Amino acid sequence: MKNTIHVIAHTHWDYEWYFTSNESFIQLCYHVDEVITALEEGILDYYMLDGQTSIVEDYLEANPDKQARFMKLVENGKLKIGPWYTQSDQMIVRGESLVRNLQIGMELGNTFGGTDLLGYIPDAFGQSIDMPKICHQMGIDKAVFWRGLSSDTMKQREFFWESEDGSRVMAYNIKDGYFVGVQLIENDNVHALMEQIKTDTVSSHVALPIGGDQRYVDMNLKDRMHHFNENLEDDELIESHYDKLFEGIMEEKSDLPSVQGELLNAQVSKIHRSIYSTRYDHKYLNDKVERRLIYQVEPLMAIADHIGIPYKQDLLDKVWKLTLRNHAHDSAGGCNSDKTNRSILQRLTEADELSYSLIDYLTRKISESRENIKPNQMTVFNTLPVRKEKRLNLKVSLVNSDFAIYHKGEKIPYQLVNMTECSNDPIRRDVKPASESLYHEMEILVPVTLEPLGYDVLDIVEGEQGEIASPEQNDMIGSEPVSIENDYYKIMCEDGRVDVFDKVTDIWYRDFLFLEDSGDDGDNYDYSPPMHDNVLKLDFSNANAQAEQGKIERSITLSGYFNVPLNLTERVEGQFNSQIPYECTISTRTDDQSINVRLDMENKAFDHRMRLVVNGDVKTDESIADTPFGTISRPVRDPNLENWREKGWKEEPSGIYPMLNFVNVHDSGKSITAFSKGMKEYEIVGSDGKGIALTLFRAVGYLGKPDLIRRPGVASGNQFRYIETPDSQMQQHMTFKWSLVVGRNFNAADAFDHYQHYAVSVPYYQHQSLNAFTNTLKYFVMQPLSETVPDTLSLLDASHSKHIVLSSVKMARDKTGLVVRFFNPADKDVYDSGEMVCRQQIDYWHVINMAENEELSSRYRDPTIQLGGFKPKEIKTVYIRF
Repeated sequence: MKNTIHVIAHTHWDYEWYFTSNESFIQLCYHVDEVITALEEGILDYYMLDGQTSIVEDYLEANPDKQARFMKLVENGKLKIGPWYTQSDQMIVRGESLVRNLQIGMELGNTFGGTDLLGYIPDAFGQSIDMPKICHQMGIDKAVFWRGLSSDTMKQREFFWESEDGSRVMAYNIKDGYFVGVQLIENDNVHALMEQIKTDTVSSHVALPIGGDQRYVDMNLKDRMHHFNENLEDDELIESHYDKLFEGIMEEKSDLPSVQGELLNAQVSKIHRSIYSTRYDHKYLNDKVERRLIYQVEPLMAIADHIGIPYKQDLLDKVWKLTLRNHAHDSAGGCNSDKTNRSILQRLTEADELSYSLIDYLTRKISESRENIKPNQMTVFNTLPVRKEKRLNLKVSLVNSDFAIYHKGEKIPYQLVNMTECSNDPIRRDVKPASESLYHEMEILVPVTLEPLGYDVLDIVEGEQGEIASPEQNDMIGSEPVSIENDYYKIMCEDGRVDVFDKVTDIWYRDFLFLEDSGDDGDNYDYSPPMHDNVLKLDFSNANAQAEQGKIERSITLSGYFNVPLNLTERVEGQFNSQIPYECTISTRTDDQSINVRLDMENKAFDHRMRLVVNGDVKTDESIADTPFGTISRPVRDPNLENWREKGWKEEPSGIYPMLNFVNVHDSGKSITAFSKGMKEYEIVGSDGKGIALTLFRAVGYLGKPDLIRRPGVASGNQFRYIETPDSQMQQHMTFKWSLVVGRNFNAADAFDHYQHYAVSVPYYQHQSLNAFTNTLKYFVMQPLSETVPDTLSLLDASHSKHIVLSSVKMARDKTGLVVRFFNPADKDVYDSGEMVCRQQIDYWHVINMAENEELSSRYRDPTIQLGGFKPKEIKTVYIRF
């Protein structure tokens, strides 16, 4: 029986890269015209438009006259589109972003004639451990990918790829790349090509993708196939698509093996396992936008909808689309030209402004529509469905600097952080403001317990003595010791060293925090050490130190300069002519088991990498990091590190790995977890006891460079020309924020809960008329709702859920009800995950899939929702109709 070679005509359309999306868009318009003509005239039988609908949306917006013809081809199965909106990175993009990507992509695909339900990922830099269950819940049961699979994991190309919860997809690995079939067009080496694509296959059905990056339509494909078929005896080429390929494989009823885990090895293609620190400014801003959209905007819009402010799904999708266009593998990685990275930064800025403005508008609208508004009241919003004991950081505007704060009739303490005198007089040259126009802008810390998924009110009473927890301030310089402590830790800075005493385990962690600076001879794709490096340990010697001992928050602020080599030449010569100014604040709150750190830095050096080292002295051979919907355990030392060159791998399998928001190391007696806002890369360091190195940033000057120590051979990206990227030298001010938890043991669900507590801020609005600039449009009047809303509200309480993680709260995409998603982050069963209580009257609830189009359980009317058991790493989505 002959092998059936499925010739699959396609293009891989990089949205942007060393070119901008605008530059690529012009070619796209003419390219799709050619695709339509080729399919209508029978020049091609099928064509695949790269599995992403953003380019379809762009094309049809500019070519509306082609929409009917385009849709007819899709409806007839000739033109394959979707399911993605953009071909997303999977390593540093949040799980809910991947879900929105597929939801929006599939809806658009259906609008344009029908979505191809194939998990098609031709070029992403590795495959996430969670992709099988994401695909399964979105109704996708087949996947095709290129990068990341090594033969020590799976030798053959056809297999089942599984998640720990039992979800699986049938996978096909195009290990020779999505461009391998171009050989059919460009040369006559018939048998060599057949041998190449059949290597490691077990099925008689074999894929031959014909396409490439921005490749034109091969109008002579039928002629070339005919030529090949005339010279083949054991194989027959047919025009096809991936659905036909999988049908053929399944008809053979072969017993295919299964694989679990992430696919992040560089045996058959580069994987760029250090791209997670390229363009930190992008990573930081994208992380902030994702966090705001998922944990604040979507829940807040659901709260607003419940009280009469219509839910605007199209408006929300506009912000999501701006964000998702930055998630394509090149865009998310930052491996682009400077002009392209500027476009990415602009889109991120637009998404940041839109999402922030959504919060501003809704918090104000709700606050100014409440039933019983009093002067200076503060409406505070808990956008998570769990009761939270928060230390709110609020900014208030008052005439009187003496004031008291009440919550539910009880006076509560606060700590004054900063106070500035301001005026609301019109500004005039050389005219002092009138005394009656003066007021105070104050930043305060307030401990308060917030009810879940709703809003509450703080009463601010001017002229009354409040319970003020004022800090004491001590200034010290150089080697004098400075210390702060709370219920869990004592933190001391002495002789430039930061030491931490953990009161729970009675252990001193000496030299706990410092920075490491090394040379970087890499490019926008990868870190690579220079031939002659000089790795520096940077502590806080000669720093100016200031300690504040507040009753709510205590902090140490260290400021000074790090002296580092200006460039690689100075690094070799042992010169240190670049001074990098910094300010580092280490803070902790009274009964909080976290150490929060903020580092501000002005980079003035070139071709270097800076990392934060958390020196934990933990006896371990593995790390645990978060993934889109769970955690993953990774070896400290990759087993292929010793002989990767001999095996012919494309790059060194370093211990550098991606994380979304946290990484942990622990042993039988110690546990250290580092949580970050925007830092996406870590490595476990240390010879005996292990610590965590978080990459702060990399400063490099080229898109791609050849012959790197970690990545031999041709340059990544454009192989024929050096493309300078001076913007990627990161000559700018940067802010880094992280939180550390030290203790005896590690629990994955607790880690996610801590991250949300740390990273998700509380939106608020003060009802006052002194300061017209508390948010962007406060200067202008706002019409309250025609009917007043309750003074306080709580929709849903999941405070009694246990061992599972809240993933998102949002309106269903059809706007008929509320969708709440949880997952089990651990690789063991949860037999009882507790309950969730609806605090408003409901019609019914049931469990649905991620695509929100399939009911997975019966409908129930009990307002107390028993969440039940969770398989290892299982995801559950609950739909509630109020």
